[in-house]
Amino acid sequence: MKLPNTLLKLSINQKGRDFAVGDIHGQTNQLLKQLSALDFNTEKDRLICTGDLIDRGRESAEALALLKEDWLYSVLGNHEYMMVCALKYKISQQKMLWLQNGGDWIASSNPSLWPDWFKTIEALPMAIEVEGSGHCKYGIIHADFPADDWHELNEFTEKQLQSCIWSRSVFNSGSQHSITGIDYLIHGHNVSEGEVKMGNRFYIEGGAYQGNNFIIKELI
Repeated sequence: MKLPNTLLKLSINQKGRDFAVGDIHGQTNQLLKQLSALDFNTEKDRLICTGDLIDRGRESAEALALLKEDWLYSVLGNHEYMMVCALKYKISQQKMLWLQNGGDWIASSNPSLWPDWFKTIEALPMAIEVEGSGHCKYGIIHADFPADDWHELNEFTEKQLQSCIWSRSVFNSGSQHSITGIDYLIHGHNVSEGEVKMGNRFYIEGGAYQGNNFIIKELI
């Protein structure tokens, strides 16, 4: 699968609220339960996911179905990437890696759904930019942003795009380096107890697949 360097821009939500959530990983019912507790209104509010909707949870097909909803947006995660590489492009190394990391749910899915899933996943952007109600700009990207300025995305090499969905180096280093060109940058991928802030980055992957609550962050 060729990685995109696409950026989806969402203008200010004039009708309701915007939230970001960490990796869903097949915990769809838990997500909907927490959204209900927030009085999330699917007619007005929007939810932006950090990617990795699938794997490690039994409701991965249901998570992919959420991509058809008008209120949910998501960037590409490494688990969606592995799935398409494994099933559509028949890359054996990616298939082994994927099955070892929670992709075994696919055995109980309906293969007739796969082509539509591939099409939907390959259309996901690498990054999403959201204008908050306070005119702050939030960037959402799965794992990392391996550059100094947000506007460099359209010039990223394949190696940099791979870092966007795989890298843990900044999180592991605890770097307080900030990215220019964006007010706040939100990542998933790296599990933490509660929201972690480093520079102008927020990490919001709470590990729902481990039995924890989702970290759902309102974008204001």
